[in-house]
Amino acid sequence: MREAKWIWYPGDYELYHSIKLHARREEFGCEYPTFWALATPYPNVRFFKSYHADEADTVRFVTRAKGYVIVDDRRLPVNEDVVLPAGDHNVMAVLLATNGLPSLYADSKYLKTDDSWIADHMIVTVRVPAVCTPAYTDAADNPEEFCFAYQRLDAVKTVKTEQGTLYDFGRETYALLHIEGADAQSEIRVTYGESRQEALDHAEALIRETLQGQSDYVRPGRAFRYVCVQGADKARVWADYEYLPIDDVATFSCNKKNVNKIWEICAYTLHLNSREFFLDGIKRDRWCWSGDAYQSYMANRYLYFDPEITKRTIIALLGKPPYEQHINSINDYSMYLIIGAYEYYFATGDAQFISLYFDRLHALYEFIVGRLDEQGYVCYRDGDWIFIDWSDMDKGGPLCAEQILLWQCHKCMAELCALVGKDGAAYKKAADALQKRVMQDYWREERGAFIDCHTTGKENVTRHANIFAIMYGFVSHRRAQKIVRCVLENDAITQITTPYFEFFELGALCMMGRLKTAQKKIESYWGGMVALGATSIWEQYLPEQKGIEHYGMYGMKYGCSLCHAWGGGPIYLLGRYCLGVYPTDIGYKTFAVQPDRGLYRHVDGTVPLPEGHSVRVKMDAHSCTVTATRAGGTLILGGKQYNIPADRELTVEF
Repeated sequence: MREAKWIWYPGDYELYHSIKLHARREEFGCEYPTFWALATPYPNVRFFKSYHADEADTVRFVTRAKGYVIVDDRRLPVNEDVVLPAGDHNVMAVLLATNGLPSLYADSKYLKTDDSWIADHMIVTVRVPAVCTPAYTDAADNPEEFCFAYQRLDAVKTVKTEQGTLYDFGRETYALLHIEGADAQSEIRVTYGESRQEALDHAEALIRETLQGQSDYVRPGRAFRYVCVQGADKARVWADYEYLPIDDVATFSCNKKNVNKIWEICAYTLHLNSREFFLDGIKRDRWCWSGDAYQSYMANRYLYFDPEITKRTIIALLGKPPYEQHINSINDYSMYLIIGAYEYYFATGDAQFISLYFDRLHALYEFIVGRLDEQGYVCYRDGDWIFIDWSDMDKGGPLCAEQILLWQCHKCMAELCALVGKDGAAYKKAADALQKRVMQDYWREERGAFIDCHTTGKENVTRHANIFAIMYGFVSHRRAQKIVRCVLENDAITQITTPYFEFFELGALCMMGRLKTAQKKIESYWGGMVALGATSIWEQYLPEQKGIEHYGMYGMKYGCSLCHAWGGGPIYLLGRYCLGVYPTDIGYKTFAVQPDRGLYRHVDGTVPLPEGHSVRVKMDAHSCTVTATRAGGTLILGGKQYNIPADRELTVEF
C-alpha cells in the first residue's frame, strides 16, 4: 500500500522556499532581498484522482489553503471528516493559497495523496503529475517549513574583551544563537563574525543586532564562527547548528596530511552550503546563484550523489516562463542552468525530471537566443550582467567565453530535445555554425589562444575562454595542447583569483594529463587558506594579501565570504581525476575507473554512484584494488582494461 504524502503542483514547493530563502539576507542591520526577479507558486491549483473503494471510507482532506473538494459532483469541505460510499469515485480538490503553498493531504484506507494524483493550475491543457517528497507524510507536517536537523553547539573558548564576551565556536557554522538568562532591561549588542576581527568590530560587521526586553532569545539562523555579546555577562550563550541531514558517501585520503585536511574542509564547506538549495555562501548572500550551484552539482556527485538537492536547486533557479531577465540577471548563469540540467540527466538518467521541466528549460533557451546579436553571439543588453569571473577582461564587445558557453548550451538543448522526443537538429546546426564563427573571430593560431573580444582591437588574452575551450571540447586535442602551453602554463597571463574559476582551470589541466600540476595548485591555493586558519573555503584568496586584507571584498571590510560553495572543487577533482571514477553511459549504466596517484605515494577513497551505490579505489606503487557495489565498471590501467565485478575486489598488481 502506498504511503500518503503531502502533494503540490510541480515546482511550487521549490519556488515557495526560494522566496523564503532569498528574503533572509541582511547587511549592516538592514534586510537585503534579491535584486533579480523571483517566481512564485501558482496561488490556485487543482488536484485530481479517480479511485475505487470496496466499502464506505472516512476521509479528511487536509490543507492550509482555502478550498473545497468535489467527489462525484458532491461538494465537500476541507479539514473535516467526510464519509464516502463504496464504489468508483472521481475527486477534484480546488485550492487557493493567499500567502503560502497550495498543498493537499489525505490518508484513508482507500484514498491517499501521492504522486499518482494529477495537478493543474486551473488550466486544463497543462495537467501534470502532482509531486511530493518523503519528508512530509503526516497530516501534522507542514510543507511550508523546510525539514532541517539540529545539533547543539557550545563555544570551545570564551574570552572577555572590551567589546563584550567573545564566544569562539571552533569553526565556521550556520546556527541559531541562544541567549538565556539575560537581564530583560539590559540592551544587548550581538556581533557575528566569520573571523575574530569581524566579531569584535560592531561598526563594520555585516551581521549585527541590538536586543532588549526579554530574558531569553533565539535568533534566526546565521553564519559565524565567533559571536561577541555585550550587555549579557551572566547569560548562557550557545548555538543550534542547523543543517541538511545528508550523509557523505565519499572518502579520500593519501600520504599527504595537508591534502586530506583540504579535502575534509572542502566537504564541510559544501555541507554548510547545502540547504534548501545550494547556496553561494552562508554569511553574506545566502542566495542561490546558478554559476555557484553549477559547481556544487559537480561536487555533489563526488561527495553525496544526492539528486534531490540538485533538482530543487535547478527548479528554484529556473522559476517560470515568461522569462524577462537572465537567471540571477547574469547571461552566463542562464546557460549554466541548461548545461547543468543536461549534466544532471547524464549522471542520473532521470528522464522524468527533464520531461516535467522541459518546457521551462526550452523557454529559457528561447529567451537566451532571443537576445543574441545579428551574428548569433551573446552580447550585452540592458539589464544584463556579463560576468564569467571576478577578473579583468575585455568586455567591450561580445565576450569569447560567453560564446563557448552558448555553444555548449546549443548542444545540451539538442540532447534534451532528443530525450523528450523532439527534433534537436536545429540546435546542433546552431552549435556548428557558432563554432565556425568563433574560430574565425576569436582564435589566434600564432598565439595559441582565444582572445576576449574581437571587436575592440585590444586582442586581450585571459584564461577563461581558453579554459572553457578545453573543458567543453570546443577545440581539437592538438589545439587544446597548444592552449595549455601558451595560456594555462604561461605565467604572463593574468592568474585566476577565485576558487570558482581555479576549479575550472584545474579541471581543464587534468583533462589534458596535468594532474600533478593540479595537485600542486590544490596544496598551494586551497592549502594557503587552510594554513591561514580557514575552517571552510573562502570566496576569494589572494596569496599576496596579509592579515585582515583577506576578509575585504566588494568595498566592505568583511565582504569576502569565508565559506563559499565554489571552494569545494578539490572534492570533484580528486574523485574524478585521482581516484579516476566517471560515467561512460547515462546514469552510470557503465562507468570507468582510471586512477592516477600523481604526486601521492598512495590513495584510498570512495566515490558515490547513483542509487546508493559506490566504488572504492586503493592504489599505491605496487597495486590497485577496486571494489564496486554495482556492475558495469571498467578499470583502466596502463593501457589495459579489466571488468570490475560487483561486490568483489579486483586487484591488479604492477
